[in-house]
Amino acid sequence: MDKRRTKKRREAVRARNRRSENIRSGTEKGKREKSGFEKVLMCLLSTLLAILLVLGLVGTILYKSGEIALRASANAAGPTMVVDLEEVTRIRQDLEHNSSVAWQEDWVVYGGKVYEYREDMLNFLLLGIDHGGSLSSETELSDWNAGQADTIFLVSLNQSDKEISVIGIPRNAMVNVEIFNSESEQVDTIYNQICLQYGYAGGGELGLRKMKESVSELMCGLPIHGACAVSFNAISVITDRLGGIEIVVPDDMTAYNAAYVQGSTQTLTGRNVVDYLRYRQYNTLGSPTTRLGRQKDFMRVAMGRTMQEIKANPVFVKDIYESLKSYMNTDISVDEAVYIASKALDCTLAEQSFYQLAGVDKAEYFVGENGKQDFYNDYYIDEDALQKIMFEVFYQEVRVSDP
Repeated sequence: MDKRRTKKRREAVRARNRRSENIRSGTEKGKREKSGFEKVLMCLLSTLLAILLVLGLVGTILYKSGEIALRASANAAGPTMVVDLEEVTRIRQDLEHNSSVAWQEDWVVYGGKVYEYREDMLNFLLLGIDHGGSLSSETELSDWNAGQADTIFLVSLNQSDKEISVIGIPRNAMVNVEIFNSESEQVDTIYNQICLQYGYAGGGELGLRKMKESVSELMCGLPIHGACAVSFNAISVITDRLGGIEIVVPDDMTAYNAAYVQGSTQTLTGRNVVDYLRYRQYNTLGSPTTRLGRQKDFMRVAMGRTMQEIKANPVFVKDIYESLKSYMNTDISVDEAVYIASKALDCTLAEQSFYQLAGVDKAEYFVGENGKQDFYNDYYIDEDALQKIMFEVFYQEVRVSDP
């Protein structure tokens, strides 16, 4: 009996030892499996971190190179404003006698107040060319058939106050237009509509540069840091990429489309947006100015929607840039676009920040090939109104009185 009990006890001990050994073995195996999983996880996290660091580095490089390139792309000097010299002399003398603030040579006087140019402004020219299909970046001067700048907008980023201002420039504003021959030599200068400068310079790089110079001269020598010209197709692509643009028709267009009643709400798509933005009554004086108002409203909504898309998906900048590449002629590179977008996202785009250069429509009559009288609708900019916009957008008041 004792031998049997002893034998059973020994078997129980051996069984207990085997269970303990299995538990230890299972634990060690679990530890090894867990250790392997942790290694894989750490490897994935390290790889992800490395990718993020690389992307961040690339983004930083693009951002900084874009900033440097934009700063170097325009004259650092501010505009040359028309001022009342007697008023400047009076205020300067009063300041020097009654204030401890020293007069600065780049200060200007407007409306009895002292102003200085906002040197951190970034100004960009956006052009809509009356040309379908692709838009070449090559200058072609053989037939002056590069197209006209039907839409002209100056977009400015105020980096200090974080505001965006948009100025609509009438396509038929009268300026000095330079004409070039097939050898890219300037052969004449005519006083004509600013829209013609793009075509008379052959489009491409030269056309873009001459449009920048014309707008800069019109805006008192304002530095322009980049320009982008797009064809009709680009407007359609942008509109569809934004899912359509809802607008309120500002003027009666029922002669073109019975649905376009003044004050009605319409949704523009890639199929109808170009006709809506281009439509004007050719036999009505002032029709181009009215059309610019529609284009300005479209621009305001489209820019707001684009900023929303970029905030939701930062890659949208690169995507839209690539989508428009064949329809675009620009001197703004991808890294510059990244920098511009990053700055624009910090800015507000208020409705009151959209301007339109005021002026007077005048008809220049001529007899057409059919023997009938016709007219060109020329637009003469109101210089006083232009000065007001310049000081409101591009200048800031200087506090010259002692505290």
